[in-house]
Order: sequence, then structure tokens, then C-alpha cells
Amino acid sequence: MKVVVLAGGKGERIGGEKPLKPFLGKPLAYWVFEIAKKVELPVYFSVKNKDQAQKITEALVALGVSQKDFTFIYDKNPKIEGPISGIWSGVSAFNEGSVLFLAVDQPLVELSFLKFLTSLSEIFCHGFVLLSQGQEKIKPFPGVYPVWLKDEIETFFTMSPKYSLFRFFNHLMNKGRVLILKDSLVNPKNFINLNTLEDLKEAERCFCQR
Repeated sequence: MKVVVLAGGKGERIGGEKPLKPFLGKPLAYWVFEIAKKVELPVYFSVKNKDQAQKITEALVALGVSQKDFTFIYDKNPKIEGPISGIWSGVSAFNEGSVLFLAVDQPLVELSFLKFLTSLSEIFCHGFVLLSQGQEKIKPFPGVYPVWLKDEIETFFTMSPKYSLFRFFNHLMNKGRVLILKDSLVNPKNFINLNTLEDLKEAERCFCQR
């Protein structure tokens, strides 16, 4: 298995360059990388282009992270927007097993939950996409996506007029290829996304109070 941090989005709601936005004095990319490496699997960042990769590299190296500890995966088709582009590129980069995907704006995710997901995928021999579901909708990240998904995504692209991630989930669920963990089994903290500057400030206030 591999760990891929999705870091190629535009980050419009947070003012752009989301991976570099500071949280507790360090960029979001740093915090998520620190969690990802503790899973003890190879860590990759999914990005749109070399410019994003360079900026993330500079930010991590400045904090003492070795460039040998992470690798970049570039979008197969930068014109395709949204997380499905990163998932497609991520699963296409490997020949077997599964990929544990994290979003770069999820610095509060728990290591125990990530290890639970990887163990569960291995138990089922990487036969299913592993997602969680809250009270309202599916939580796509953190989630486990097997590499056989590459062919399913490419089939979906030929069938669907819109490349929506949730349309794709419906496509997979109709085929019985998804296992969903109910929210009662998972700490909601694992799905907190820091999408805006206000989210960052609120999360920092919570840390300071604790």
C-alpha cells in the first residue's frame, strides 16, 4: 500500500495554495505529511504541476524534512478538476494493492484511524473502496482506493457527462465495490477539513484552549 496526500486543488476558498497555508505556525502540507509518514508506508503528494511540487518541497525541506521521504504524482490530465483527478492519477501510478488517500487540509486525522483503514483493506485483499459516511453524505477522505479503480474511473469518464466524485461513488456502489463505515464507528475529528482561513483560525483556537 501507499499513502497519497491530495494537494493539487486550487484552494479558492482559502485564498489559493492551500498546502502552504500556516496552521499552528507550519504549513498544512507539513502536518499531513507528519501523520502520513507514521503509517509507515511510502508517502506521495498528488499535485497538478511542477510549480506546486517545488513550493511544497521548499516548505517541507525548510522544516527539516528530507526530500527522500516523499515523492510527487502529477495529474494525468490537469484539465480534469476536482479530487477524482487526483484519485485517478494516484491509483494509476501503481501496479497492485491499494492507496490510502488523505486531503492536505485534514491535519487533525488520527493515526489509529489510518492504520485501521489500511488493515481493513488488507483483510479484504484490496477488493473494495473503503469510505466513511456521516449523517448527511459520504466522506471520501481519508479513504482507501484499490489500484484496480483506474479502469473503473476511465470507464466512468466515457459514460458520465460530469466527472463528479459522488456520481462515481454511485457507479461503484451499484457494482457492490464499496464498503462504507458508519459515522458511529469513527471519530468525526477524522473528517474535519480546514477549507477557509476562518476554519484555520477556529482550529487553532481549539488547540490553544486545550
